[in-house]
Amino acid sequence: MCAVFLSPGVYVQERDLSDIVPRVASASGALVGYSAKGSTTDVVLITSDQQFIEEYGEPDPSSGHYFHYAALGYLSKGNTLYCLRVANGALWGGVNIVATTSSLENAALTAGKSTAVFTSDSEQSSDVLFQIIGANPGVWNDRIGVVIENVKTGSDEVVVDQYTFEIVVYWQDADGAHQEVERWKVSRKAKVDGFGKALYLEDKINGVSKYIMVLDNTGLADTVLPKVQETRLGLDSGSDGSAPSDAAFIAGWDEFSNPDDIDVRILINGGETGVTVQQKMRSVAEARMDCIAVLDFPWGSVQGVTDMVAYRNVTLNLNSSYCALYGPWIQIYDTYNDNLIYIPPSGHVAAQMAYNDNVADPWDAPAGLNRGQLDVITPNYVFTKGERNVLYPQQINPIQLFRGEGIVIWGQKTLQKKSSALSSVNVRRLLIVLQKAMAISLRTFVFEPNDEVTRFRVTALLNEYLDKLAAQGAFQQEGGDRGYHVVCNATNNTPAVIDDNQLNVDVFLKPIRAAEYIKLQTIITTTGASFEELIARGAMF
Repeated sequence: MCAVFLSPGVYVQERDLSDIVPRVASASGALVGYSAKGSTTDVVLITSDQQFIEEYGEPDPSSGHYFHYAALGYLSKGNTLYCLRVANGALWGGVNIVATTSSLENAALTAGKSTAVFTSDSEQSSDVLFQIIGANPGVWNDRIGVVIENVKTGSDEVVVDQYTFEIVVYWQDADGAHQEVERWKVSRKAKVDGFGKALYLEDKINGVSKYIMVLDNTGLADTVLPKVQETRLGLDSGSDGSAPSDAAFIAGWDEFSNPDDIDVRILINGGETGVTVQQKMRSVAEARMDCIAVLDFPWGSVQGVTDMVAYRNVTLNLNSSYCALYGPWIQIYDTYNDNLIYIPPSGHVAAQMAYNDNVADPWDAPAGLNRGQLDVITPNYVFTKGERNVLYPQQINPIQLFRGEGIVIWGQKTLQKKSSALSSVNVRRLLIVLQKAMAISLRTFVFEPNDEVTRFRVTALLNEYLDKLAAQGAFQQEGGDRGYHVVCNATNNTPAVIDDNQLNVDVFLKPIRAAEYIKLQTIITTTGASFEELIARGAMF
């Protein structure tokens, strides 16, 4: 750009040429599953097992679902998990709070609510001032209770307290005791407290409280106050609904289809082994091109090697480098229910991918005795070497018990049927991270001039990034070859390409391979033999 200077002087300008390829998360997880508690509309970012339990409650082994166990398995070593609760007809329980002038009393809802929208209860009509319901639907609502107290009228001497009241929230613990867990000073008027914070009850409580939502009847004047509730009033009529169908889980995975919305690298099956669900996970991963789906075998109907091979090749029959299949199921100690339980392995496998990336790199294999050790009690089936020889060529990754050494992920095949570099999980994960990072960095060049300067900058940027990865061992390097090559010049950007408003960038890679098969050969010689001479003569081959 040629600046126009109108008078003598020093004119300061800046031009930022410090572009770098950003780091991207390599082991962030996504999980869709059934829970009796938690948001049914929002994908929730979970970063610890404590936060997960607060949001979704403790695991219930009788539910027939493994959402909690998969999540807690991942969170044992990972710290970025996006969760979505799937429900089918779950209802909110709640109470109606009536106006002070009403002849009626505050009372529980006579039927559960299917939506979190204010509706007058037919028995109380327009006397209902607002409704208090659970923060999200489910039977867990029935353990919540509320008290309305400290109702202040417009004649209160303290102006900031006028038209305010308190909602006190109680929770019934496992012993049946009612504990106060929250207290909210609110108003039905659009006013603020002494610190300038909003007091309007919906704004202050909804989305903030861990237990309740408030639905105001805006048809009544904002000066109308609620009737005092001196004793605990329980929220009734909550319902968990029916068991969700595969269609519900498929709809749940649709929420993860946009890579610009939620940034994830591992899709965790969590035991929802309906074939259409697993196919949906595959399609999401392939469309995004920045994550891998970790799949489970079904429990019960698939027992032993023959069933596993049939499931993989006939029932599931996927052909994709964006999926990997692990089995059998694993036994853990459920600390919340004090019992042993078999669970699908996908959550723990995803945890090992996170652990792998913490102690090594995404392009290292998340398997074996160094990075594939599972903190579980036992697999539900122990394979022989012959059985593993059957499973592995069919792209099935065994979870193997080695006595005295532990329970180990003993495979890293993707579900790609063609043999290539992309048959390996470590190579797919290398490309996921590498392509994601490069794509983000290249966004800054969109709408830039398609000329030699731009192409030079692109080449320099990617060369610098790939050189760092090469130094970390991401590529096969032989005889001074760094294992990569970037082409962004007139060779692949012809006049016709440029006239089509397109910039071509080609990156050649030699991804690092894992040593999955180690040949140990012992060569016995005579006493007078020369080792050097034998080696020179090719005695090892």
